Amino acid sequence: MTKEEVLSYFYTNSTNYGVKRTFVILLCGLLAGMVIYFTYYVTSEKVVYNRKFNWSLVAILLITVIVMLMISSNIAVSLGMVGALSIVRFRTAVKDSRDTVFIFWAMAQGLCTSSQNYRLSFTSVLFIAIILILASKTPGIWNRYLLVVMGNGEAIDREGFQEKLKRFAVSQRIRTANKDATHEELILEIKTKGELDLAVLDELVTVRGVESVNWVSESGEMIG
Repeated sequence: MTKEEVLSYFYTNSTNYGVKRTFVILLCGLLAGMVIYFTYYVTSEKVVYNRKFNWSLVAILLITVIVMLMISSNIAVSLGMVGALSIVRFRTAVKDSRDTVFIFWAMAQGLCTSSQNYRLSFTSVLFIAIILILASKTPGIWNRYLLVVMGNGEAIDREGFQEKLKRFAVSQRIRTANKDATHEELILEIKTKGELDLAVLDELVTVRGVESVNWVSESGEMIG
């Protein structure tokens, strides 16, 4: 096959997408992106909800659709796109591994929508959305907390404190103990079947030597 025949094959075996067809594909991609947007909004467990990142997931999906339509519309252009995209490096650090899951999900849905396999696209996006929502709303077997106990100037009755704590905690362990000439501080890691409430704090501060008790909820890699 000559060079002219190869070039002719590339150009004659290309697909031209009209405005109407392109608009329908992008609209389907937008619908899939809104499902991802809603899922991220519902399952977000952060103190500060990142609305800009959530909209960027929709943009990633649509951009992926555009790139794939460009590649599939012209074989000659696709060869150049492969070379151009291979030199792109993204240096933005993703702090939460959960955000990485949503980025790959948006890219996968963009690839699926650009192939015009709409049944697979909408079935998969709904299925994954349901799984993520159920996983975020399902409580764990144990709740983990860090208790910060501050002394009031006299020695803390550790045995009495641990005896009272046994009624609420399945397990407990002293992680840090600090003491100087006037004050004492303890940090304990505990596991409970339910959530702690203010009544637990009222009970613990009655122990001799305890001035204040603070708890911090611990979940995975983040504390808060």
